[in-house]
Amino acid sequence: MAEQESDAGVVAGADSSLPILITMCAFLALSFYNMLELIVIILTTFKSRCGLYFWSFIAATAGILPYGIGFLLKFFTLTSIRWIPVALVGTGLVGIVTGQSLVLYSRLHLIVRDSRTLRWVLTMIIFDAIVFHIPTMIMAFGVDSPHSERFLPVFLIYDKIQLTVFFTQECIISGIYIYTTVRLLAPAGEPISRPLRHLLTHLIIVNVFVLALDVTVLGFGFSGYYQIQTTFKAAVYSVKLKVEFSVLNRLVGIVKNKNLALGDFISGPSEEGGGTGRRLENLGESDGSRVFGSVGSGSTVVARGGFIRMDYMNNVSKEDVAPRVVIRERLDRQVSDIV
Repeated sequence: MAEQESDAGVVAGADSSLPILITMCAFLALSFYNMLELIVIILTTFKSRCGLYFWSFIAATAGILPYGIGFLLKFFTLTSIRWIPVALVGTGLVGIVTGQSLVLYSRLHLIVRDSRTLRWVLTMIIFDAIVFHIPTMIMAFGVDSPHSERFLPVFLIYDKIQLTVFFTQECIISGIYIYTTVRLLAPAGEPISRPLRHLLTHLIIVNVFVLALDVTVLGFGFSGYYQIQTTFKAAVYSVKLKVEFSVLNRLVGIVKNKNLALGDFISGPSEEGGGTGRRLENLGESDGSRVFGSVGSGSTVVARGGFIRMDYMNNVSKEDVAPRVVIRERLDRQVSDIV
């Protein structure tokens, strides 16, 4: 019993009470069920089965299977070959953790226009994957070897570090997404329409919910409940992937609701002489371009290829209007390729 407490359940099989064992099995069963449901959703939702968003979804979903099976074999000692569970868990962990981060990065790519920010986020994901996945897997093989006492103390510390790093990584990506979305869709001083308010509220709630799930995984990890933490993590990441589809559905809703990003644009009061802007109205298409005009003077020409010419429009600057036009065009092209 003393050995079980010292290794926190990392080395030996699951030597816990029946309620704990049932809870672990329930978490793994939930993750397997969500994985099967996610496969069906992915294959029926994505009409263009290519690109980073699709394949990161596939990797994150597929990683649940080897991760869960590996811990079943490990905790319930269903095999005498000790390296098989370690290899399965390590492979699955890369899929569900880094795959989830790439899903968030792919969604971030839809709205962030700063290429430096995108490169920084991608570099962070790759760096963390190399620095934390590979050493953790090597130490895990060492822990399940005849010389486990040499590797166990370092593994227990490094496991908590990598939990914290990956938690921070997803918080950073989600934070950038929320900040950019609010900044692009709701510039300061501009009234927010009801559909847009619902979109932003939904986005914040989803990210807070995902953050709360990550905090619970982090709590289990630092409390020493290794067996609960590892099985609970599989369920959490499967739920996070399902929640991701609610965000995708909202992005599709933006594309279908043409008034959300453009038609509802009002930059201020419209009284003559005292206003700062006017509602944009669709005036039709000409020469492959969408032409918008204000109720007042001036016009905006938005080319399908992405070129934007903004005339002076009742004191509305290009910086105030162009971001919303850009996200409108970008979402039109990229989301329509996804679903």
